[in-house]
Parts: sequence; C-alpha cells; structure tokens
Amino acid sequence: MASERRLSWVAAARDTCVVFLIAGASYAALKPPFIEYLFRPFEGFAAVLPSTAWAACKVWTFWTVAAVIVGGLLLRSDPDLGLLDATIGGFLGVWIVSWVGANLLGPIGLFRSTTIWALFLAGGIWLWRSPPRVVLRPLSAGQKLGALTFVLIAPVLLIEQLGSPVPPFMDVLATPAGAQRILTFGLYLPFDNEPYGYFGPSCQLPGLEVFYAFLGLGSHTQLALLAETAAILPMAGLLILTTYRFGRAIAGDVAGGMATLFLFATILFRTLPYVHGRTVSFVLVGAGLAFFFDERRSATRLMLSALMLGTAVGTHAIIGSLGMMVVAATVFLWLLSGELSAAVAGVGLLVGAALIAFPEVAVGVRLVLPYPALPLLQLVGIVLVVLSARRLHGRTVRDGAKWLRWALAVFVIVALLWHPPWVMTNNHHRRFPLLVFGGGLGFVLMLWTEGAASLQRRRRVVNARPVWVLSGPVVLAMVLGIAIEAASRRLAGISDNPEIRFTIGDLLWKVDYWYPYVLLFPTGFLAAEVYRRISPRVAVFLVLAVLMFPWRDRVDPDLPPQATADPNYSQHSMMEGWIYHLLTGKGGYWGSTADHRWAQSSAELALMDVLRNEVAAGRITTATRLVHLEAEYVYLYKDNLLFSVYTGIHDDPYVDVGTLDWDRSSRLRPIEQVHTRLAERPPYVAIRGNPPIAPEELRGYTEIFNRDGVRLLREESVTASTS
Repeated sequence: MASERRLSWVAAARDTCVVFLIAGASYAALKPPFIEYLFRPFEGFAAVLPSTAWAACKVWTFWTVAAVIVGGLLLRSDPDLGLLDATIGGFLGVWIVSWVGANLLGPIGLFRSTTIWALFLAGGIWLWRSPPRVVLRPLSAGQKLGALTFVLIAPVLLIEQLGSPVPPFMDVLATPAGAQRILTFGLYLPFDNEPYGYFGPSCQLPGLEVFYAFLGLGSHTQLALLAETAAILPMAGLLILTTYRFGRAIAGDVAGGMATLFLFATILFRTLPYVHGRTVSFVLVGAGLAFFFDERRSATRLMLSALMLGTAVGTHAIIGSLGMMVVAATVFLWLLSGELSAAVAGVGLLVGAALIAFPEVAVGVRLVLPYPALPLLQLVGIVLVVLSARRLHGRTVRDGAKWLRWALAVFVIVALLWHPPWVMTNNHHRRFPLLVFGGGLGFVLMLWTEGAASLQRRRRVVNARPVWVLSGPVVLAMVLGIAIEAASRRLAGISDNPEIRFTIGDLLWKVDYWYPYVLLFPTGFLAAEVYRRISPRVAVFLVLAVLMFPWRDRVDPDLPPQATADPNYSQHSMMEGWIYHLLTGKGGYWGSTADHRWAQSSAELALMDVLRNEVAAGRITTATRLVHLEAEYVYLYKDNLLFSVYTGIHDDPYVDVGTLDWDRSSRLRPIEQVHTRLAERPPYVAIRGNPPIAPEELRGYTEIFNRDGVRLLREESVTASTS
C-alpha cells in the first residue's frame, strides 16, 4: 500500500512537471505586450478588496445554503437523482425560485429578505426532519478533468472578481441597474424595471435582474453591483459543471470532461466576468439540455429541464430560445418516427417552459398585463411541465428519422471542414479554428461510433464495449445556428427601422456565442477518443499544449485584426486569457472614468448618498424620473453619471449622441430635445459638466448637491409636497 501511494505521488509530480513545462514554453512564446501586461502592478486593488471580498463571502454563503436546501429537497423526492444532478438542481433551483417568486411576490412588495429567508428556513426544517440519503462516490475521469478546468481558471477569475466591484464591460450595466431598483424600492414591477435608460425593453434580461436582486436580498448585500460580481466565480464553476453534464449525457464521461477544457478555446471564460445574460445563460441551457437528453429519462430531470430552459429564456431570450429550439427539433423527430404519445408529452414540456418564460416575452414586446396575469401563466406552465414529465418518465423513445438526422450531420461536417462561403459566414473557421476543425472531425467520429454501436445492437454482438453516443442534439443545435444566421443576414436590410436593425444585428452576434459552445462537445469527443485509444496522459497533455500555447498568429499570420486584437471576438490561448483576467483585476476596467474600478468619481459616489436620502425621505419613488444632462458625448463605456446603476432610480438621459444610430425604443435622447422636457418641470435634474441650457430654464429649482461639476437640482414643489 505504501509503495502504491509512493508511485501515485511520483506520477503526480511527473505530471505536474509536464504541465509546468507546457506553461513555461507558452510563456516564452508570448508577444511583448503580454509580458508587459503580466508584470503591471496592482493599482487600487487593496482599496476595493474589503467591499468585494465581504460581498463574495455573503453571496457565496447564501447561495450555497439555499442550494443545499433546494438540492436536498430534490434528492429527498427522487433518490435516484444522484448527488451531481441534485447539486446542479440545487444551485440552479435557486435561480428558478427567484424568477417565479419575483413575478409572484415582487409587484405586491413581498419579494424581500424576510420572505426569502422564511421560505428557505421552512425548507431547511423540513429537510432536517427527514434528510435524504447522500451517496458519495469517487470522482470519475471526466469529473477530474472538469476539476482541472476549474483549477486552471479559478485563481485568475478570483483576482478579477475581487478587483471588479462593477462588472468589467461597457454595455452590461442595465442589468445591475434593474436589480438595484428592486433592492432600493422593495418592489419588482416587470413593466417598469429598466432604470438605466440606454436600451429599450427588448434588451432587458428580467430573469437575470431578479436573480441578482435575489442574491442581494438573501445575502443582505445592499449594492446590486457587488452581489452581481460576487457571482463570477460560482458562475464559472457552474458553467464547467453543466458543460460536463451535457457532454456526459450525449457522449460519455470523458468527452464531457474534455469539453470543459475546451471552454478555453471559446470566448465564454473571457466574457463570463461581465456576468451578462449572453454568457451566464449557457449555465441554464447546458443543464436543461443535459437533463432532457439523459438516457435515464426521469420525471424529475425532465421537470428541471423545462424549468431551466424557461428561466434561460428569461435570462437571455436568444440563447435560451436556441436551447428550447434544440428540444423542439428533437420532439419533431419523435413525431416523424411515429412516437406520437412521446411527441405530445414533449410539446407539453415545451409549452410549459414557454409559459414559465412568458414574462420575458411580455416585457420585451411591451405587452403590459395586469397583476397577477404573469405569475398565473407561470404556475399553469409549471403544472403542465409536471404532467408532461410524468408521461415521459422512464419511457424509451425510438430514435427514428435517422436518415434526416444523419443527412443534417453530413451537412454540418461539410460546413465545418470545408466552410463554403454561404454558410457560417462570419469568418468562424479563422476566429475559432480549434473548435471548427476539431468539431468537424469530432462529428465524423461521433457518427462512426454511433453507427458502430447501432450495428452491434442489431447483430447482438456479445461482450461489445458499451457505447452511448447521441450526436443528434449537437447536430440540431448547429443546424439551428446556421439557419438563424442565414435568415438574419437575409432580413438585415428589409427595414429602415433602427430598432429592428438593432435586434437583427444582436441575433447575429449571439449566434457567434452559440457556435463555439455547441462545438465543445464534438471536439471533446475527439479528444476523448485519443484518451481512450492512445493514452489518457497523452490526450490531456496534448489538449493542454494546444490550448495553452499561443500558436494562432504563427500558423495564420494573415489573421484579420479583430481575430487577434479583440479577445471578446475570437479564440485566444489559455496563457493570453490568464493575462487578460489579471490585467483587469490589477488595474480595473473603467480606464476612461475617474475611478477605474467603481466607474464613478468621489463626487458622483457622494451624489448617490444624496439620492438615497431622497428615497428614504419619500421624495423619490418608483414613479420618479430624473432628467440627466451630460455636457459631452457620452455613450456606455465613456465617463458617465451612473446614478441609475447605484440607486435604481429612473434615468432619462439627454446627451450629445452625435451621429449615433441608437435604439429609439430607449429613453436616450439628443440633448437638443431637453428644452421641451425642462419646460414640463421634471421633479429632479442631474447635471454633469456645462450642457447647453440657459439659467432661466432652471429657475424654480433648488440645488441640493454641487461638487466637482456634478449637480442635483430639485423642483421646489417636490420639497413643498413632502414638508
């Protein structure tokens, strides 16, 4: 026994040395800018650490405790669920509870800390009185690979998280502003929860706004920004876990683990610290698809799948809808196969998930419905999901329509390996070469393995190696992406309406996120075959070398500028990704503002305290709209007064938009239009700089704040009415 332990330690030390050699060679191959980035000093990190670290401790503790309660209740109701799926169901169940609970309780003022803790306390007591049986098993090979992925990304993400009290990206602040509005006023009004003002209702992410507010309420974190950025590292862990789970469901344990490593070849780790719906929605989509396609078709997994996909649509309409369309296409194949009863139950699941997602649709298209229409529709959806899942429980559905699925697979393989100009038109084979070509070869192997397994079953081959490969979900996902991209490009010029053009352009951009995620799984299967047929160590070291070494500019020196200069746009090496995370963590993101981390000057932060006092005094309510004037051209990432993000108060911004073709459904307006608005005597006016307005236009206002060019004026009638 002692000699075996000694040998395992020797093997571990040897493997670690090989990884360090790969990392050293990758570091030596870096270009000069990255070396300079790596050795930049920490600036202002210690100043924000007390705020970010304390928020992380509170949010992590609350989310974990709540997840243990939800997961324990799931495991108690279905012991066959297993610890892994109960863990996923627990953490994402908290998200689902926030989505349904906010629509049910938010409009009547009961979406509060006391309600949340009372709910979980009741669940905890119930669980304590009758705990489930928990079976601990050793980590599988795929789970160890997933753990390796987390170990490789967690340290740099933690540094970026602790150095980022504000999400580090230019266009993601509407979400924390919506969450802050709930925290500030104690209400969630679905059709009046966009205080930021820079985007229209179609860009809202209500499922994410209420979740971050839920984390803030449950953890007693008063600033939604801190509750949101505290979720960065847990979201990374969940992205890895659900990616593994989906990969395992369709291609086996090792393929699922390898798929998590190839997350480094996407832009998802790069964009995850923005904690925006376009990235974190993949956590819900991955889990929802994993549970739907699991060969152990149980009612609990199917119910969770529909709930997760419905919440994913609420979190990000495009990504969530793509996940639901994969399920819809599969149900259609069931119908073609003659599985009428299963197809009807599948339609029931989809309709139920759509009803759970419906509040996002109503908000996005401005279909204002009176309370309690939205929560009633969600409750009907939950009932339909439960009934449909029970009909599919334990049922074997014949995998028919193979001719169609295999024809689609051949089409996808041609698109990936030969990339004709009329398909996947956004230069994907050069922006994501590892996933495009690896995914194409992986699809070939998946079809080959799936066909061989099917032949063995038909011939009843004795002692055949058990194989579970289901290429259908990823084939359908790729075809859907290709079809949406083609349709969007065709529709891009049909309207002169800027809002429609904005929406279609956004659709194309989100498909850019979809392709790399889907290609994780055939690429992971390709690596898993090397793992199985050649050597586990060779496979892992080879994957790490390909991911870590900055080889792209050497094999493709004519790369377009966006493929190398913008890591938000294309594949980059693991080593480069680490440095990008460290760069933001060390120096902050908001370089064009007075404070690179808080994105606000000390005067602007002091203004937030004044506004909070106005709320406490009852002078500012959910109906109040602050007219906001900026003297210079300001849009998103430039220096801007962000009181809506810090207080949740409605911002009606009037700025120098120049020639910007902005979203006309938003409240952003050219500053030339403010004169008419001031004549209407708005209750408050916030001014930054010296915008072009005459002093007489502000006659009758009392200046209640003036510091470093930032002013807040209150209309005299507001003071009189609250005296």
